[in-house]
Amino acid sequence: MENIRPNMFSNIPQRYVGTKRADSLFFIKVQVASTDYKVQIKEHLVNNCGIRSKAVDKWFQAVTVATGFTAVEVENFYYILTCAHLFEYFYSAEIKVDCDKLNSWFNILIICQHYESDMIANHPNLYADPSNDPRFYSPARIVKLDQSKDLMLLKVSKRYLYGNHTMQLCQMPHPVLSLATVKPRPADDIMLVSWPPCRKDSVITGQLVARDRVYGQLTQYLWKGYSMHLVELNVVGGAGCSGAPVLSHQAAVIGLYHGRIESLGYAVSAADIYEFCLGAHQL
Repeated sequence: MENIRPNMFSNIPQRYVGTKRADSLFFIKVQVASTDYKVQIKEHLVNNCGIRSKAVDKWFQAVTVATGFTAVEVENFYYILTCAHLFEYFYSAEIKVDCDKLNSWFNILIICQHYESDMIANHPNLYADPSNDPRFYSPARIVKLDQSKDLMLLKVSKRYLYGNHTMQLCQMPHPVLSLATVKPRPADDIMLVSWPPCRKDSVITGQLVARDRVYGQLTQYLWKGYSMHLVELNVVGGAGCSGAPVLSHQAAVIGLYHGRIESLGYAVSAADIYEFCLGAHQL
């Protein structure tokens, strides 16, 4: 029974999909690289992006996190796909984001599933006080960002990807998640696989509602200039779920979770992801 490839309405898909994606997820955290940069960042956001000073102060106090997954693997590097709106204050329809500044101002930090599993085994109180974080994160950098599609690609060296609490390098595979080659249909089974803070291996199952929405159909708030095609879902993720893969019953990526609008969830389509990732191996 374990070796049977599931059909759409079997009882096996969740287990099958779970085994296919487990090692491909990453937890992503963003923090200001130095307190000295806070003045520069605040001036930039207030003067160039129209963000209120109090909103910037509140953002500094928050923990900015997302989920990511392996999109490309080239020699000693993984390319991790996630959402651009980790830096949503830095762009709008009229303002283009500056990736060089983001890489300079912020530390983009990641951990893999194997590292977190080792930490759980060796730190029994790991989740007792989330503000006291004993993890050693691996560094990543932005190599591509499309603010109009809410997509961002991070590059991570295997030489700095920790696999356990002693900071030994991770020797386990982090397989690329393949994009769906067939468009999903309404009522198809889907699975949102994410990594919110302190909740590794979070899974929500549901169905696809519609496969080709655009922002103007969903909201009047168009000031970000989003132009991606969205897959509409009857599942909603919480904080930290953005950037997570939405998978078909065959473990193929049909979208990247963008967020909630009204009572439904939305994901950037596989077609937009494919176009965005073209040539990524050369970055």
